[in-house]
Amino acid sequence: MKKENKWFANTSRRVLLRVVLLVAVIITAICAGSVFAAASETYVVDIYDGSQVIRVETSEIEAEKVVAEVGIQLSEKDKLILEYFNPGRDSRIIVCRESNVTLIYPNGETHDTLFAGTVAELIDSEGVTLFNGAFSNVNLNAVVTNNLEIVLFEAKPITINVDGEKRSVKSVAKTVGDLLKEQNIVLDSDDEVVPSLDTELSKDMIVDVLRVDYVSREAEESVAFETETIKSALYSLGTTKVTQKGVDGLKTVVYKDKIVNGQVSSSTVVTETVVKEPVKQIATVGTFVSTSSLGNGKIERNGKPISELSLPSKYTIGENNVPTEYKYTISGRAAAYCIPGGITSTGKLAKPGYIAVNPKQIPYGTEMWIVSNDGVVYGYAIAADTGGFVKHGYFTCDLFMNTEDQCILWGDRGVTIYVL
Repeated sequence: MKKENKWFANTSRRVLLRVVLLVAVIITAICAGSVFAAASETYVVDIYDGSQVIRVETSEIEAEKVVAEVGIQLSEKDKLILEYFNPGRDSRIIVCRESNVTLIYPNGETHDTLFAGTVAELIDSEGVTLFNGAFSNVNLNAVVTNNLEIVLFEAKPITINVDGEKRSVKSVAKTVGDLLKEQNIVLDSDDEVVPSLDTELSKDMIVDVLRVDYVSREAEESVAFETETIKSALYSLGTTKVTQKGVDGLKTVVYKDKIVNGQVSSSTVVTETVVKEPVKQIATVGTFVSTSSLGNGKIERNGKPISELSLPSKYTIGENNVPTEYKYTISGRAAAYCIPGGITSTGKLAKPGYIAVNPKQIPYGTEMWIVSNDGVVYGYAIAADTGGFVKHGYFTCDLFMNTEDQCILWGDRGVTIYVL
């Protein structure tokens, strides 16, 4: 009985061992097949080496071996950028060669160095912090190449006031115009910028962007009346009377308003149309002096006529200061006026002899000889002016005198006018 049990046990062990060995063989075969399958899978890698790109189909999973597979040799100082390399999947490897590079700092200082890597890595290795105000003329992600010149610019702090907002920026732009493009600030055709777009940027500069619009508007406004002062012997000397009251007129004005940042900055008149003319105000100053109050005052020039115009030789004055020949006579009243240095209505320099008339009654240029009814000889006169007395019709003429005193002495006198 013991022998049978021993035989059964030995037989069971042999069977179990054979099963274990068979399982092991099967597992080994499966693993070997998987390894073979994995080893046989390939993928595509693009290798960037300077200006050339090499595409390789490989099953290598180590970047160095992939590069070596296409015959690219690396020196000790060359390096690979593996940021975009994904073993077993289509990807790329960037080869960085050690290159001669020149760094130019914002203060103009230059530094030559040997480096393999990106521009950002080089700048970082030099201890320059770009975020504190320096910018490069080369893309920071670019790989340095032989004889590359990298210029570092100092960013200037600038304040931009635009659209109700105050922007504090740092910029390496050259001009104000470049700054606005950099900040994506778009200007309309009427907008203005202070300082001007071609102004070179400087540290701590303040740039004001003025949003400008032009708006037309119409307004009704008064037209102020003018005031004219005339002299008249109708009123006593020293008396002033408003003989015509002034009235303001009315006009329609079209303005073009300049609106800067929502506020009216200035207005320009485009057109003015008077819809109601103003009425002039006339103030009349009295010059009348009663001859009875003048006593024995004389206004003749030492017995000569008051007029300073010479009598043409073709005319002759006879007895009692009456011309020997004349066309007709006019009897009327004459006042006196004085405008030293003035110009008559016909453009002549005012002087005794050029008198004011109603041109409808006595045409300009008419030659006359005038004598007052009390015997004062005004003399040879020419119609050359007109005055306010015409409106009232009381006087026939207004005689020019050199002084106001003479006007006062003359006062208001009856005269005989001999039309020559």
